[in-house]
Amino acid sequence: MKAMVGLVIAILIIFIANLFWPSNQASDRNLSSKQDTLEQGESIEDVTNRDVILSSDLNAASDDEKIKLMTAEYEILEKERKNLKRRLSRLKHDMWGQKFAPETAKKMSEIMLNSHKLIKNPDMLGAFSSVKGIQDEIAKIKFAETSIEEVSQLIEANKKTSGETD
Repeated sequence: MKAMVGLVIAILIIFIANLFWPSNQASDRNLSSKQDTLEQGESIEDVTNRDVILSSDLNAASDDEKIKLMTAEYEILEKERKNLKRRLSRLKHDMWGQKFAPETAKKMSEIMLNSHKLIKNPDMLGAFSSVKGIQDEIAKIKFAETSIEEVSQLIEANKKTSGETD
């Protein structure tokens, strides 16, 4: 029984060592490509320096471009948040002192609270990993604005009905 357990553990150790031990396949490919370029007359240092420079230049350019795109998109997001905040403030002012039916009031309250959550503690630029994330946030704010339009219509309808009864 102990021999079987020892054999299973030994096989497991060998399997794990083969699975997780680093292989030289990637370095073999790099060496073969560098040897091909060496045959063309370049030194190992020139090839290595060129590879490092090319990879860093490609990453830096795309990172700079990504940051510029994200910054531009984030400015649009800030404008949308500012407009939403103004709209919410205006609707709160318009709702002041009005009486609504309980179902209508609950619906309006839910819409206003959900919209307010978007601007209460906004994500900063660093919280987004891509332009797509910022565009998704803009879409949420635009949806909130369309929902607020419904609240605005309910307030106007309530003003008209309360104006007729006075």
